[in-house]
Amino acid sequence: MPSLYKYQATGNDFILFNFVPSDPSALALKVCDRHFGIGADGIMYPSSSNVADIKMNYYNSDGTIAPMCGNGIRSFAKFLYDQNIFEKDQLNIETLAGIMAVSKQEDLFEVNLGKPVVKLSKPDINDIQEEIKPIYLEVGNQSVEAYVFNLGTLHTVVFTDNLNAYDDIADALCHHSYFPKRSNINFVKVIDETHLDIKTYERGVGWTLSCGTGSSASGYLAYQLGKTKNCIEVSVPGGKLNITVTNDDVYLKGPAKFIAQIEMEL
Repeated sequence: MPSLYKYQATGNDFILFNFVPSDPSALALKVCDRHFGIGADGIMYPSSSNVADIKMNYYNSDGTIAPMCGNGIRSFAKFLYDQNIFEKDQLNIETLAGIMAVSKQEDLFEVNLGKPVVKLSKPDINDIQEEIKPIYLEVGNQSVEAYVFNLGTLHTVVFTDNLNAYDDIADALCHHSYFPKRSNINFVKVIDETHLDIKTYERGVGWTLSCGTGSSASGYLAYQLGKTKNCIEVSVPGGKLNITVTNDDVYLKGPAKFIAQIEMEL
C-alpha cells in the first residue's frame, strides 16, 4: 500500500504523496472524507516542471482543482524537505496560478504570492471590473458590501465588526450568481493597524480553520484601503499568519507541520 502523509498549516490540513494518481479527483474525494477516509481539506502531489524546480498539483476535498493554496504550498514545501527532494532554502514552485517563490525561514515558510489581479470579467465574475471597488451582493433580504479580486484564486472580502454575522448566508455568497465558478468568502474584522481577525468560507471545502491566500488577500485590501499598515498579523481559527505587502507583491509567512504517515488501501 502506498504511503500518504498528513500535514497542517494553521489548521488547514492536507494529504500529500509522491506519486501521480490515475484519477486525482476521485482520490481526493476518498482520502479527504473525514469519516471514511483520512480527512483533509485537500490533496497535493509533486510532478516535474519545465519552468520551475517542481510543480504542485492541488485538489480540494470535493475533487475540484484549485489553482493555488497559500497554506497548501507551505505544507507542500515542508513535505519536499521532509522527503529530501530538495535541500536548498529557496524553491520556485509551479502552480496553476503561476510560479511561486517559497523560502524556508527556520520553522516557518514564506511565499511570494505576487501581485493581485483586480481587472476581472467572465468567467470569474458576471461583470467587468477595472479596479478594486465595493460591490453589493443581494442574498435574500440582505445586501452585503464586498470586494472581489484574484490572488492565486478568486477571493471576496467582507469587512465586519462581527465575524459570525454572515454565517447563515456564507454558502449563498460563495455560490452567488455573480460568481460563475464560485468564490472564496473572507470575513474580516480590523482589530488595529497591525492586526486582523479572519474566517473563511472556501469554495470546494466550506468553513476552514485557515485560508492562506484569503488571509493574504484580506491583508492586501486592508492596507490598500488605509485600514492597516503593510505588515500585519492575521489571526484565523487555526492560528496566526503574517502578511507583508511590498511594491504590491503580497508575502505570506506561517508554519507548516507534519502530522502523520499513513498507509491506506486505495
